[in-house]
Amino acid sequence: MSRTRRLPGIAAGALAAALVLSGCSDGGDGGGKERTGVVPPAALKNCGKVFGEQNVEALRADLEGFQPHDRSLTEMRQRMLVEAQGWDPDTDELARTTFRPCQIEGRADGKEAWVNATVGWSRYDVAFVTGGKHAREFREVAKGVYLDRREEFDGRSLIMPCTVPGTRAGQGEELPLQVSVVDTDRTTRSVSTDQLLKALAESTRGLLGCAERVTVPEKLVP
Repeated sequence: MSRTRRLPGIAAGALAAALVLSGCSDGGDGGGKERTGVVPPAALKNCGKVFGEQNVEALRADLEGFQPHDRSLTEMRQRMLVEAQGWDPDTDELARTTFRPCQIEGRADGKEAWVNATVGWSRYDVAFVTGGKHAREFREVAKGVYLDRREEFDGRSLIMPCTVPGTRAGQGEELPLQVSVVDTDRTTRSVSTDQLLKALAESTRGLLGCAERVTVPEKLVP
């Protein structure tokens, strides 16, 4: 059964959760610390796991005052698995916590620039993004990979089935994975937003152990 999940309260709740989680430290090096000009090694390594080491080095070249901030990938994985394993299709009562495993800040042409990764279980199911009047808002960029044509507060988003162990039947498609990248004011682009989003999707799928095999293309927007 398709659920739209386009409820303002849920969207506002997701935003609030994102702001809360991005503002507190989960054992990473970025939470609440002043910028000193020194790149924290642990945060750099963690963001390399999220976006890929080469992509992070490209961002480092693009941004003055490059500063990565990380959150615990282990905690994110554990909490997302618990959410999915507790999901009941009959009630669909989930917090759908939003996680930000890597945030990178810097400056470009004298202005602040940010690259943020956002991960969580989507409020849209696969039936919603593929059928009905709302299907035009999504584009299937590869088999089982759907790009949200709109860019909302969490930037450019991909939605994909992701079945994880210990969940109810249908979880993969009725509670799919959503990954997003905010990429603002970065004037020099040694790595594209699409490449960052592809890397985030692949690293998150590997972290969660998604059963489905999908191939995210290098270019998402024509």
